[in-house]
Amino acid sequence: MYRLCGNLSVLRQLLNVTALRDGIVDSIWLDIVPDDSALRLRSDSPTDAPFIRHLFEEVRTAQFTATGLSGLAVRQIIAQQFRSQMAGYATQFPGAISLIVTRDGAAIGRLLLHCARERWHIIDIALLPADCGRGAGTKIVQALGADARRRGVSALTLVVLATNGAARRFYQRQGFADIGPVGATHIAMRKDLAG
Repeated sequence: MYRLCGNLSVLRQLLNVTALRDGIVDSIWLDIVPDDSALRLRSDSPTDAPFIRHLFEEVRTAQFTATGLSGLAVRQIIAQQFRSQMAGYATQFPGAISLIVTRDGAAIGRLLLHCARERWHIIDIALLPADCGRGAGTKIVQALGADARRRGVSALTLVVLATNGAARRFYQRQGFADIGPVGATHIAMRKDLAG
């Protein structure tokens, strides 16, 4: 579905997502449009399952390769982690919105989002390693914040692995601040949108 915006010369894709989120929001129109005509977000579908698995494998394989591990053992660990992550997210965030990030129509990433009236929680955002460092993550987070702000949402939140310094620095550049530990391994971060 499309609508004309502003001066009627810009088409913006709208994502209609219906789900129960914290018993509060049952339907939401997302208008997350990065400031880059090549980048778009769309609702995922069952046909995206192989891409989502491939994305997870690519990201995790790069992490394991950095540790020197490889081969069948790594593939088995990654497969187990994928199943665990999918089950964990489904349990913890049953109303999550799964969006596929595309560049020129080709899938390059995924944004998993939990929307409540007061805050939107970024559950997961991942890009294929070949697409990292090209500005897509920045543009997605900026567009997400802009849409949330237009809707009166007061904050974006997320949780990041405490040892993932690159991710923490990325989110800090986007205006997120550490708000405290989550367990022994993660840090909660928040970006206030008021004002």
